Amino acid sequence: MPKKPEYTEEEKKYADYTFRRLNTKTDKPEGKKVYEHTDLPALGFNFKVTSTYNNGISGIINKFYGPDETFFQKVSGMNANSEPETVFSGGDNNKQYKLPNATTFSDLKLQRGIVKKNSPMGIWCNSFLIKGNSNGVQTKTVNVMLMDTDQETVLMTWSFNNCYPKSIEIGDFNAQESAFAIETLTLCYSDFKRDIT
Repeated sequence: MPKKPEYTEEEKKYADYTFRRLNTKTDKPEGKKVYEHTDLPALGFNFKVTSTYNNGISGIINKFYGPDETFFQKVSGMNANSEPETVFSGGDNNKQYKLPNATTFSDLKLQRGIVKKNSPMGIWCNSFLIKGNSNGVQTKTVNVMLMDTDQETVLMTWSFNNCYPKSIEIGDFNAQESAFAIETLTLCYSDFKRDIT
């Protein structure tokens, strides 16, 4: 069983509104508050990204070697939206009805610093967008995992289905700034789901 991480006073103060007391005498020393670790808000910088092919020989490769794991510094576009359709009642100008429409999803954006060593995710995007997709569209399932502070325990997983590359963007090179060169991969997907472990 992994050891529970020690939180600083600042972290406890920030998360104080989510703390819950334990009422059992065995877990609660006299005169002290004991908080459950699961009530602390997750930290947004502890995450990792994995991907698996959905079709063809690559799907068989996944069974032997497991999913590809790639490191990114930022993930965005994890949202779903349903714009309602407004309908007005005939003869009644003071009443409206909002009817639900189909759900739409934003593009998934993955940002990272450019490194000399290529990753399976980068090879997949380059093969599709730059070298040409002569082998057809090879979609992937991309998993974004939010990790606990021990870097091993997965708190939540967002799985994006039927992903394919939409664009690769290389950030500006500027001789007047000492900044990292950034690469942004944009993926389209059909839907996503969230699993809480």
